[in-house]
Amino acid sequence: MKKNSTINEHTEKMNEIIYYIHNNLSSKLLVKDLAQICSYSEVHFQRIFKEFTNKSVANYIKELRLQCAANLLIFNPNSTITTIAYNCGFKSSSTFSIEFKKYFNMTPKQWRKDKYIILKNSNLKSTNGIDFSTIEIKNINKIKVAYMRHSGYNQTIKEIWERFLYLIKKDYNISSPEMIAFLHNNPDITNIEECRYVVCANITDKEIEAKGDIGVCDISSGLYATVRYQGEYNDILYLYKKLYYEWLPNSRYEALSSSAYIVHYKNHFLEKDGKFDIEFRMPISYT
Repeated sequence: MKKNSTINEHTEKMNEIIYYIHNNLSSKLLVKDLAQICSYSEVHFQRIFKEFTNKSVANYIKELRLQCAANLLIFNPNSTITTIAYNCGFKSSSTFSIEFKKYFNMTPKQWRKDKYIILKNSNLKSTNGIDFSTIEIKNINKIKVAYMRHSGYNQTIKEIWERFLYLIKKDYNISSPEMIAFLHNNPDITNIEECRYVVCANITDKEIEAKGDIGVCDISSGLYATVRYQGEYNDILYLYKKLYYEWLPNSRYEALSSSAYIVHYKNHFLEKDGKFDIEFRMPISYT
């Protein structure tokens, strides 16, 4: 059985490397370089990575790139397939097309033409509609956060929030922080039980270091489409779809490969009434 100190070290290193992969998806990501970042041998790094993610390094990166590309093919109709392929880290459009068809059972061109219509028209209802006129475009500064990762977008997130808030209070004496959440995957593309969800606390004014399950990273500064929104549980998925499938493709902006995030003014996973009040922030650029 591994000692707690070893488990904590591995968790800290894997948090660091997953953050690095997500932030450098368009770059060449070699096992030897990733292992060097962790100060591990290649063999040891690959073994620990698979224990942590249940995937090999190569498959994790490839799946992440393909899922990102599938999103951008829908969200950014004015970008060429070749541009999207390169932006997601593929060496050539032909390699991308082959891998995409293996994974999604259709070509990128077919996906862009047909899947968008299917996903856009899929029946997801909300207790509260969205008024696109309330969307604001903002330049937002970098935010330093403490975070904890979780797989699955379901009610078990409540337990992750409770554990996370307990640990940052116990280990860092942080109480009542600004709460932020990432939903890294599109649940229309990734199985909802495999969607990567990250709970965060704004620690911009604090000096703390990663410890065990608690990682520390920065949310990049940049241009964001933002909207204030209230609702309950699945309404966030409704909001996600309305913004990415309807508003964005018809706007003068494009999605980036980085993930949208939520600032919680009221967290439905922690509130007795199960309702939320959030600001949804979508990273964008001009077309």
